[in-house]
Amino acid sequence: MADGTTMSARAQITAIVQSILAKRSGLIDVAADQNLTDAGLTSLDMVGLMLAIEDEFEIEIPQRRMTPANFRTIAAIETLVSAVAMAA
Repeated sequence: MADGTTMSARAQITAIVQSILAKRSGLIDVAADQNLTDAGLTSLDMVGLMLAIEDEFEIEIPQRRMTPANFRTIAAIETLVSAVAMAA
């Protein structure tokens, strides 16, 4: 996954997560494999994150894929976005 598209998607996802974290706790440095709940995101933040991801990538995440595991880390979200975009 070293192509430019993947890096761009990760950068976009990271920017969204950092924006939400900055509002919540001031923390903006988060690793791709860091648990986002441990980083400070609440369940309400996760809903906002899901909606922001759908808007940013112009996708609709199927309800069956709206699981905590798919939003646990930036890397997990990146995998989800890729899978949903490919299925569209």
